Amino acid sequence: MNSTCPACGPELLAFLQQSPERLQRWQALPRRQLKRGECLLRAGEVAPALWLVEAGLLRGHFLDADGRERIHAFYPELQWLGLPGAAQPSPYTLEALERSQLVVLTLAELRDWQLLWPGIGELLWQALAVQVLRLTERQQQWLMLDASARYLAFLRDEPALAQRLKLKDVASYLGLTNVALSRIRRRLGAEQLGA
Repeated sequence: MNSTCPACGPELLAFLQQSPERLQRWQALPRRQLKRGECLLRAGEVAPALWLVEAGLLRGHFLDADGRERIHAFYPELQWLGLPGAAQPSPYTLEALERSQLVVLTLAELRDWQLLWPGIGELLWQALAVQVLRLTERQQQWLMLDASARYLAFLRDEPALAQRLKLKDVASYLGLTNVALSRIRRRLGAEQLGA
């Protein structure tokens, strides 16, 4: 999942730096600090804003019928979260896995930005398209790959993220139990030693 988000990294910075007023307004946006384990949004709540992760790491997770968490996504630095104005309750919870800082962009502020600088809308649409592509790639892996191949694809696609996560979070993201992931890791390690 190597798709790059045009509104997340250098493109966003370039867009902001095209105008001193725009950059100043971005820097004046409120920031939200989260402690490890703190929720940004709970399942059932409506997102009041868009958030950009400036520092830290969040996860989005569902609860299954037995109350077990099922992680659907991780959000490291320079990732957008939320859909303001959707007016629908979130089906998942967003929680900080590390101390995190997020830029808060409310729907009202976003509308002002779109009026002042119409290019921001295009950047955000492109970012949304990248998120949809990432989710489609993840769904394809779920449907087409066995558990070992999903784990290897995760390590290949997200090596830096894999280093930051606990194995239980990786297992949940891959739809595995901790025991199953441990077996896969042991088997893969034995195969590498035998090669």
